[in-house]
Amino acid sequence: MRVKMEETPLELRRRVANKLDSIRGTPMAAGGDAACLGEFACPVYRPDVQGIAYWEFEIAGLKQTSPLAHTGPSSNLGFMVASTGTHDFPVPHWSLNNQPPSRALEAMAGTAGKVERITKLDTLAYVAEDGTGKYLAHIGQFPLQIAAHPGDLSSLRGINTSIAKPKAPSKDDSAPPPLVLQGAKVPDLKLAAWTTWPAAKEGYAAAYKVHLDALRARAATAWQVEELISRFGEGIHEGDQMRVSLLKPGKAAVAGEGAGHVKMSIVDRQPPIVSLEAVPVDVKKEASFELVISYADGTSEKLQYFVVPKGTPSNYRSTLPHLTLKPEGGVGI
Repeated sequence: MRVKMEETPLELRRRVANKLDSIRGTPMAAGGDAACLGEFACPVYRPDVQGIAYWEFEIAGLKQTSPLAHTGPSSNLGFMVASTGTHDFPVPHWSLNNQPPSRALEAMAGTAGKVERITKLDTLAYVAEDGTGKYLAHIGQFPLQIAAHPGDLSSLRGINTSIAKPKAPSKDDSAPPPLVLQGAKVPDLKLAAWTTWPAAKEGYAAAYKVHLDALRARAATAWQVEELISRFGEGIHEGDQMRVSLLKPGKAAVAGEGAGHVKMSIVDRQPPIVSLEAVPVDVKKEASFELVISYADGTSEKLQYFVVPKGTPSNYRSTLPHLTLKPEGGVGI
């Protein structure tokens, strides 16, 4: 079920490492100063997505984590779940306090069978299957299906008002006034449990289409930001620092027109971190540079950045990397 961390997509490993760096040293990552990618990752599926929908990355370097939804011991690993596409937010679920969902499901399954596949159903809901697709265990609240509703839930849209108006003056509230409903009618929706795990998988896409479409729409802006960062890099204002974790042992160097605008140093710790500091320069214009990381196993990364000297004309100086939400929706630079 699990694979070596090196077998996962490099861009997802970098996204998770950047997420770790963004929260390191904050209350959200208490005890996670040495947090780093662990040795293994687990593929996670979703019934409506072809192929692997997520990767569960194990986070090591933590002092202690708690067991998740069971009373057994913890693996002392945290986790970050990264999406493989725009069907969900780039990193929709993570914790440096609890063990990975896959480890918890293995503990819960016990002797019922060997966990071979993990499926994500909701933000916090995961299911474990054996090699034949048999349900073994789940964590989180298993989503119920909404029964007795039209297939197109948009027909339920509308404004509804509720008015409580007494027929005659009253000295107390012993006789509540009648409630008058006006406008769109509230549908009689019923929640029902799925009869079997195969039925839940087969009916998942249709039952939750409206919710899954809304999730994709909400995540769209986050993916636009990821795309812009990938294309143009992240901005570093003069005097500011940015720290970038190495994914494994390696060396780093800066290159490009903006290389002279940045001071690079290696922070001697585990995991090794590259510190990038934008230094004062006479030229008042943004300058791009690359951080080139060469790993001992022969692989490499080229990460894009740009330096913004003080006094450089910019409409978006207060944000990094110069992103803004447009009134009509979407992201601009």
